Amino acid sequence: MNSFIKPILLIAILCGSTLSTLSYSQSDDPRQVVQKTTEQVLTIINNTKNHSVEDSKHFNAEVLAVMDKVIDFDDFARSVMGTYASGQRYKALTSEAEKAAYRERIQRFSLTFKQGLVDTYATSLLNFNGEKIETLPLQKGVDLSSGSATVMQTIYSRSGKPYVVQYSMHRNREGEWKLKNLIIEGVNLGLTYRSQFAESANKYHGDLDKVISTWNVEPAIDAAKSNMPKKEVKK
Repeated sequence: MNSFIKPILLIAILCGSTLSTLSYSQSDDPRQVVQKTTEQVLTIINNTKNHSVEDSKHFNAEVLAVMDKVIDFDDFARSVMGTYASGQRYKALTSEAEKAAYRERIQRFSLTFKQGLVDTYATSLLNFNGEKIETLPLQKGVDLSSGSATVMQTIYSRSGKPYVVQYSMHRNREGEWKLKNLIIEGVNLGLTYRSQFAESANKYHGDLDKVISTWNVEPAIDAAKSNMPKKEVKK
């Protein structure tokens, strides 16, 4: 994988996952939330670069702690697992033992996915040398009263190559803007991981324990990257 793609991914995830760790007023629009969060993420990166390599595990733990506070990984795991974690499937279970195993499996996959994501990309984040991150203005006429909005962000590599990140935002009952989905260079990460899970489940003939034990976050992103359009830097 391109060494720049990994930090791009984690920056985007952190910008989304730390949305509610900062103090925002409910008057902030979704663009302001993304922009403020981006600034904090870059501060975290810069502060970490001043420490020794031995602190990488501590950095990973900090990233994990941030994500744990604001992302419902059980819910995200169910989304990635798709029909294998549907409410319909749960209701079809006939014994308490089966239902308990169902819930435990989701929690186990949640932990596996979360840990794999952080361990794979956190170290690469320290190599981020982007020249600029630009959060674009909201599109004219966007109706924030609908409770959903799209925030576009361009992250530039040192060579000047732009990478486009799209944050799908929604407002919760408390009036706070939260990350709902993430699209990088036109690739929907949620759907990409769901496809990977479904393919793995098919490979192992529905043995979800095997799917979870062999889960790797890298293949889905590699596959997604191969479909990314080539961009030319405007001069």
